[in-house]
Amino acid sequence: MTLFRQLCLVCACILMGFAAHADIRDVRVVGDGAPTRITVWSDISQEAQAFLAESGGQRSLILPLSGESGTRVGTGTGGIEGWALSGGRLSFSLDRPLVVSRVLSLPPTGSEQAWRIIIDLQTVSAARFASMARRDMQRLARAESDARKATIAMAAAEITPTEPLRPRERGGNGTYVIVVDAGHGGKDPGTQSTRGLLERDITLKAALYLKDILEKDARYVVRLTRDSDKFIELEDRVTLARNWGADLFISIHADAAGSPDVSGASVYTISERGERRIDKEADRNNWKIPIETSGSRVVGSILEDLVKRETKSHSAAFAEDLLPELAAAGPVLRGTHRNAGFYVLLAPDVPAVLLEMGFLTNADDARRLQSESGRAKSMQAVKRGIDKFFDRQEILVASD
Repeated sequence: MTLFRQLCLVCACILMGFAAHADIRDVRVVGDGAPTRITVWSDISQEAQAFLAESGGQRSLILPLSGESGTRVGTGTGGIEGWALSGGRLSFSLDRPLVVSRVLSLPPTGSEQAWRIIIDLQTVSAARFASMARRDMQRLARAESDARKATIAMAAAEITPTEPLRPRERGGNGTYVIVVDAGHGGKDPGTQSTRGLLERDITLKAALYLKDILEKDARYVVRLTRDSDKFIELEDRVTLARNWGADLFISIHADAAGSPDVSGASVYTISERGERRIDKEADRNNWKIPIETSGSRVVGSILEDLVKRETKSHSAAFAEDLLPELAAAGPVLRGTHRNAGFYVLLAPDVPAVLLEMGFLTNADDARRLQSESGRAKSMQAVKRGIDKFFDRQEILVASD
């Protein structure tokens, strides 16, 4: 378990105090667009912020909320088609371009026992709405990121554990678990060179060689998703890595291109589009992040999000450690560190990269990948990248 995840577990009980239940008592919309007024009644104080958004031709107004707020929907008028309350957001769907002319947060009074948020809207041109929405979407992303950071910082400041947090406890004999995934296999041959060289064979030989040189280092325990020419489903590869408690997952492949002149290695980490698939696939495959939150949905969501962010950050860090080693060992593709939504990169809590060793559609790359010396240079470069990554992690932990 990483120091970060230990911190998350300690934070969980502290964060409970910040996850107040924010019951939204009522939402009302009145007016005709010149102006339209939204009034929201809440049990706790809410920051007076409202953001415009536009995506795929759909316009909306978003009000971020503090605390847990449940799920509800309602109808509107005066340019507002309806509203939905979910996931700490109150979103209003707009049927015309409206902008915020005023937003207020009012405390309870003698006759009014709830906090109120009042948002006044006015009709504007589509061009002005689009301009303001672009600005607001950037502001909203920053505001939500800052809110999460502030919550964790407040919690961390209160931590007084009975024992000091220790560096990551590695596998039973002080090792890191490296899962090496030979791409394709069995009924899935992958790409093919002009001379009939199959990707499934190239990747398996590389994985076996990498396992052999890694296991000469006492720091590493190596697991292979396949050690023979057999087919393994993509979701099973990820599940195996998680079940083995992987500290790093490396999927090995060989690329193909329409032009025989394209050559060189490249490394992929998860893309933003791929990130949007993680929760769906985690639910479908029961890839649960092992975090205890005493039943709080908000705390659990925050901590899971932090683990996913840490995983993405470590994946990118390993890719950056690996790239110069690959470049020293052979040709690399321009724009060597790339992003994609490959399925094997979707584990929410295992740093992962997909390595394309070169192009089987390029004659020089194909010869290099087929030869023992070329394979050795490539995998030794991967070993050096792994060493560099974990050396740096240990230095960071030791300096905390």
